[in-house]
Amino acid sequence: MCDTENPKFPELAGLDEDVLMPSGWSHFNLGSQRSQSLRSFPAPWLSRLGFLMRMIFFALSFILTITILSQVFQNQSQRNLEHEAIQKKLNQLSAQLKDGGVFQNQSQHNLEHEAIQKKLNQLSAQLKDDVVFQNQSHHNLEHEAILKKLNQLSAQLKDGGVFQNQSQHNLEHEAILKKLNQLSAQLKDGGVFQNQSQHNLEHEAIQKKLNQLSAQLKDDVDLRTKEQVQASQLIQQLNKTLSTLCSPCPCDWKLYKDSCYHFSVYRKPWEAARGACEADDSNLVIISSSEEQKYLNQRADSNHRWWVGLSDKKKEGLWHWVDGTTLKQAFWNAGEPNNAGDEDCCELTSQGWNDAPCSKENFWICEKKASSCIKL
Repeated sequence: MCDTENPKFPELAGLDEDVLMPSGWSHFNLGSQRSQSLRSFPAPWLSRLGFLMRMIFFALSFILTITILSQVFQNQSQRNLEHEAIQKKLNQLSAQLKDGGVFQNQSQHNLEHEAIQKKLNQLSAQLKDDVVFQNQSHHNLEHEAILKKLNQLSAQLKDGGVFQNQSQHNLEHEAILKKLNQLSAQLKDGGVFQNQSQHNLEHEAIQKKLNQLSAQLKDDVDLRTKEQVQASQLIQQLNKTLSTLCSPCPCDWKLYKDSCYHFSVYRKPWEAARGACEADDSNLVIISSSEEQKYLNQRADSNHRWWVGLSDKKKEGLWHWVDGTTLKQAFWNAGEPNNAGDEDCCELTSQGWNDAPCSKENFWICEKKASSCIKL
């Protein structure tokens, strides 16, 4: 509690409270005056702190950008290395497939199959000729020898004993009959009618061998067919992988059939446009079919006019393409070319072709052959 009776500073006791109060302050606005003073308090260190924070933000942004770019370049180099490794592996696989026998010459298999089949036919014919029906010439010789022997015996009978003793003739006759029976039995047992069971056994052995060869041939053909199917599947997979890695046209070029097309984004005269195409290892487009003309009309902006590689600069009225070939199939607009004002160069419009001065600045279309992707 304040001591109002005995103040410590009596010289201040007599002063009015409004005198002691600073100018503009009162009993009622003391709090509001203090809050206004705090809001208007100058803070230069805050502005310096904001500048420092901006500098730190810019530095961090620069470092982050450099880091991202380095990562992108590193990923690109890694991808190039992986692409080279895949290409090397594909070449090794292709060489291995060609050298290892997966794609052996099919004609060679056919020749081997025909040779085996021919051998089987020969064996079968030999089996029929040699086992079932033995050499007929050999039997004929034996038969002729027997007949010769019989004729000799008959002549001997006629010459030696026409009037001999009948008993002697009977004995000789019996001896001859016995000899004939022996010869007949020898013929039956010796070669003409050999043991049929032996022939059957030999036939079965040959037939078994033929079946084994046929089964072996079938297994070999099935194995080669299976290997060929597997190789074909592998080739399809490798070609699919190659197609994802291969780009037949450069960036910002459009692929159509076997050509790449580039549509310029600014204008130049005809000669300058031709030089720009040659700098990209290409040339102004040569339109050789109605399909190509239709494709270019669809792809090119119809609000612009485009230089193509056609002109009659060498001889008026004789139009040549930039590769030196003469014009064969044309797509001129109605009434064109009219050479109205030294118009020696051809431009592509939304409707067709028009001849125009070569000094005119137009957009242009470059064309070059698409790169061939590696396939197996």
